[in-house]
Amino acid sequence: MSTPLHLFSLKDGDPANPPLVILHGLFGSGTNWRSIARAFSGDFHVTCLDLRNHGNSAWTETMDYVSMAEDVAETLDREGIRLPVVLGHSMGGKTAMALAQLGLITLESLVVADIAPVPYSHDHDEFIAAMESVDLASVTRRVDAEQQLSRDIVDPGIRQFLLQNLVRRDGGFHWRINLPAIRRSMPALLGWNLAAVTDTRALFVYGENSRYMTGSGRAAIDHCYTRAKMTPIPDAGHWLHVEQPERFIAAVTAFLR
Repeated sequence: MSTPLHLFSLKDGDPANPPLVILHGLFGSGTNWRSIARAFSGDFHVTCLDLRNHGNSAWTETMDYVSMAEDVAETLDREGIRLPVVLGHSMGGKTAMALAQLGLITLESLVVADIAPVPYSHDHDEFIAAMESVDLASVTRRVDAEQQLSRDIVDPGIRQFLLQNLVRRDGGFHWRINLPAIRRSMPALLGWNLAAVTDTRALFVYGENSRYMTGSGRAAIDHCYTRAKMTPIPDAGHWLHVEQPERFIAAVTAFLR
């Protein structure tokens, strides 16, 4: 078991308001959620965390949902955040579920975006391989890296998302995401072995066109979450908060009121 990390955080809103904590997905960071955080900042004091091996948080060899949930619990405790609403997308959603099912902290409520408490069989090796294939020594502008990524990743939106992890440092470009650790940890990130039942009030919001919400996922939610509500977002896939931000915000707001 690894020592819990104190995670990097971005804040928005009045500290006097109730706390809302946002956990990003794989290859993401808290920065990806700034527009969503801003939308909630009138009613909440929003904290967007960078999970381990992502964004500005520390790198570590270990990466599993128990360790990641412990990081979140440690960070919230050190920052004095009590009874938060925790919202997590994809990998961040699984981290949020681990936080609830392990009972590491008491949550006001839980919002899980487009993921369920089940294992998944797909992987993201193509994205990792594409990022690792970029010859960073030859990159002098961000467009150079995008051109190299385009050999393997056709979708320009995905390229731009991944390129948010490219930073200039010490006179050159570097990935701020720990690709080797993520590759090694992929079985744990795709897997799920927690079956504890929780009475945490929970919203499972998902894209109507997403492949991540399956019959087995719904059954697992029904079993593990005794106070769960499920809300589909029309015309949205896995990236529901990007594809339909207004509908996503409205669904979460309706649940939290």
